[in-house]
Amino acid sequence: MRTDTTVRDVMHREFLGVSESDGLTDAAALMVEEETDCLVVVRGGEPVGRLGSRDALGALLDADVQSEGDAGGPTVGSVMGPPLPTVTPDDSLAAVEERLVSEGADRVVAVEGGEAVGVVTAGDALAAGAPRTGDGAREAAVADESLHGTRRGDEGMLGSDGGVDSTSDAAATDASGSATQGVCESCGALVPDLVTANGQAVCPECREV
Repeated sequence: MRTDTTVRDVMHREFLGVSESDGLTDAAALMVEEETDCLVVVRGGEPVGRLGSRDALGALLDADVQSEGDAGGPTVGSVMGPPLPTVTPDDSLAAVEERLVSEGADRVVAVEGGEAVGVVTAGDALAAGAPRTGDGAREAAVADESLHGTRRGDEGMLGSDGGVDSTSDAAATDASGSATQGVCESCGALVPDLVTANGQAVCPECREV
């Protein structure tokens, strides 16, 4: 993954936006036509709100809102929610990830010079390789440990052939080569005076064989 990837590299410069004065019915029709569930509400280029498909549908089905039909129908401004989280085009994908998590959103708006210039969805960030944080990072670490069959810090418990080091089962000899108590690798007996013979920790009887 490129570590220098920014919002500018992945954002959608052509995004669906509406104004507060647009009719809610027209905005809902736009969402259906474009197969999207969220529109950015802008005022002179500045993002001032969001219109979700559920909000639009709920308002259109609401009896009180329907009664306004004689007066021209509800507008986007009467139903829109708070603005989407914003980032700058030069922000990193890590910054996008942080905003998505902290705001509980599925997309952010890139703002430059006070105007919306693009949109980045959670899917865009994931596809571009945004680093996972918090619980996601810990889950990834656990998955990585399971994949490799050992936890970090346990490498010292493994022998060079990938199996458990024989010295972890029973001591053979210390660094100076003197005898120590342990299990004979030849006969399996537990003896207090193992010695090294032909690269094995054995009891005196097996050494003489």
